[in-house]
Amino acid sequence: MEANDVKTWPEIRADFPDEWVLIGLSSSRNPGENKGEVLLHGKDYLEICYKGSELPKGRMTKIVFTGDKPHLRKWLKLKVLKD
Repeated sequence: MEANDVKTWPEIRADFPDEWVLIGLSSSRNPGENKGEVLLHGKDYLEICYKGSELPKGRMTKIVFTGDKPHLRKWLKLKVLKD
C-alpha cells in the first residue's frame, strides 16, 4: 500500500475482511464517512488502539470494523450476595 493511498469503504472491506481498521480520514469535514488512508488493521481491537496511540498526533482518525458483528470480550459482572 502506498503512502496517502485513500480507499473507499467497499475497498477497505474487501481488502481487510472481518478486521478492525484504523483509518486516517481524508477530510475532517465529514467524520462519519468511512473513507481514507488505512493506517493499521488487525483482528484485535485493543492492539489497534494501543498501536494507534503511538502514531503522530494532529490527524483525525477513526476505528471501524469491516465485518457484520465485532467479536467483543464480555466482561464479568460481579454480584455481591448478602446473607
